[in-house]
Amino acid sequence: MRSGPRLARRPGLLLLLAACAGLFPLALLAPIGSPLLRLEAPRAGEVVGPIGLEVMVRFTDVERVAPETFRVLLNGADVTESFTTGENGSVGRLHSLLDGENRVRAEVFGRSRLAPWILVEEVREISVMHRRPLDLDRG
Repeated sequence: MRSGPRLARRPGLLLLLAACAGLFPLALLAPIGSPLLRLEAPRAGEVVGPIGLEVMVRFTDVERVAPETFRVLLNGADVTESFTTGENGSVGRLHSLLDGENRVRAEVFGRSRLAPWILVEEVREISVMHRRPLDLDRG
């Protein structure tokens, strides 16, 4: 005759069920469905000259995005003040790029689909190259 519940005899299964139950609330935070933002320009790896870098970001799910939380970072420095932001996106031109590789990061918060009272962050980051013309007088 056997005694005790079946799950108690399988501790591995019991641990797996407990782990899944613990991770379930985190699944509510994930933005399910369409992304919140799309980096329209520039393209990753683009080579930028002395005229600066035009950045265009589109908010793809306007009902969920909180545009007031939008930020842009250039090589880790906040350059959001160079942008004009509206309900459906943002546009701006960046100057003072470093010679060589530059990292552009766009961030925005939006409401989760499953838990609309919770804001989740979405980030897009790309790398562009800046090369000054060789004939530019640096003297």
